[in-house]
Amino acid sequence: MSLPAEKIAVSSSPLYHYDEVRIVHLELTHRCNAACPMCARNVHGGAINPDMPLSELSLEDVQTILLPDFVAQLKRIYACGNYGDPMVARDCLDVFRYLRQHGPELNLDLHTNGSARRPEWWRELADIMKQGPHYLRFGIDGLEDTNHLYRRGTDWKTIMRSAEAFIEAGGRAEWDFLVFKHNEYQVDDARELAEKMGFKDFFVRKTGRFLSAGELETSDRFDVLDKKGKFEYWLEQPSRAEYNNPAYDDLALVRQNFGNYENYLDQVEIRCKVGGPKRKMYLSAQGYALPCCWLAAVFSESSTPERKQFAQMIDQYGGKEALDARRIGLKKVIEGSLFQQIIPQSWGLESVAAGKLATCARTCGKAYDPLDHQRD
Repeated sequence: MSLPAEKIAVSSSPLYHYDEVRIVHLELTHRCNAACPMCARNVHGGAINPDMPLSELSLEDVQTILLPDFVAQLKRIYACGNYGDPMVARDCLDVFRYLRQHGPELNLDLHTNGSARRPEWWRELADIMKQGPHYLRFGIDGLEDTNHLYRRGTDWKTIMRSAEAFIEAGGRAEWDFLVFKHNEYQVDDARELAEKMGFKDFFVRKTGRFLSAGELETSDRFDVLDKKGKFEYWLEQPSRAEYNNPAYDDLALVRQNFGNYENYLDQVEIRCKVGGPKRKMYLSAQGYALPCCWLAAVFSESSTPERKQFAQMIDQYGGKEALDARRIGLKKVIEGSLFQQIIPQSWGLESVAAGKLATCARTCGKAYDPLDHQRD
């Protein structure tokens, strides 16, 4: 996957400019108390990914990168772990207090498994968030006898105490339920419990991660391993069609039109999920600013050809320093060549071998999009 510089000369619109950004996906930490099998921070729910840098943003880092005037221009900031859970970040409360201070009308949101911290911590978080628009979304995939099968390492009673404390303090809580065969029969009971507890919304999530890597086919099950790499059990696709990701139905047409996965990446039209009118960026726990969390994976998992390709692009156009918002400032990163020219121009190239970013084709290709079909 070479990236010849002479091919990056096609005119293209920039993703956006610094003063146009309206949404920030904030990754406060790479640390997590859980070991979800389909999360890239570990190996099928077992050993931690050896390429995972256990980084974290401090309050000082956030104040340096997200300046008060920049926070004031935003519509939304959401702390959602690409790899970690924001609640375990040491300065999580102080960061949210800072963001709320400079963004009183900001939609301030957080995603978590909820299985840590004392109830008073959750009450304090609610006090900060409820001063303006917000939500806190708990990822709870089942009930007491099933949630831990995916949210490995979490404790049901702790989750319930966390949610109760946040709700009682006036916070807006929402429930995300990721459906598998082992918990599909509990969706209605979980929805009823959510309503009883005072959750404001309940979302059924239909995972798109049963797609076999590098293929245009799904697999029926996913191996779950222990920390020594020994098989423990399977995660299986739901048996009820209503809980399967609708994008899986597009695979036959994709195979018919493209033949194989490599052709798909080469030929598919890219419709960026964060550029254009959305004007959304991602800030990693290492302080790197990127258009999205999918491109950020290159800093934690460099072994695949897809990620090596983006790493090569970064090396060719300024190195990681060109994306380091702590060192050079967020404005300089966004107004730099990677955001303004190199990444968007790559989408118009004829193939991945010619420099079209495979990560962009995989996540934002128009013909197959399991991400947009996760929620009912």
